[in-house]
Amino acid sequence: MSAQRTLSSIKIPIDNPAIELIHVAAQSTRLQILNLLTYGKKMYPTQLEKTLKIQRRVISFHLDALEKAKLVKSEFGLTEDHRPQAVRYYSITPKGKDILERLLNMLNK
Repeated sequence: MSAQRTLSSIKIPIDNPAIELIHVAAQSTRLQILNLLTYGKKMYPTQLEKTLKIQRRVISFHLDALEKAKLVKSEFGLTEDHRPQAVRYYSITPKGKDILERLLNMLNK
């Protein structure tokens, strides 16, 4: 019973936009993606696939959700391989960094 009272005493406005962003970012694969992108390097889905050992279509699904929430942004560019290819690079936004920091702070408490 006391746990229910504690939970019900938390006052979070339902219309707080950060709640939706935290909901989007809190999924484990998305947290891993955001964490990788915080190192300041733009990455494309195949790079994330190799690093995280998760299928590219799954990575792309999560990148789409993160981009819709404006936690990451994308731009087209060429790979730095010996035979450059056109790819879509992703990078974390300031909003994405803020949400990631909030989530990590919550997890570390």
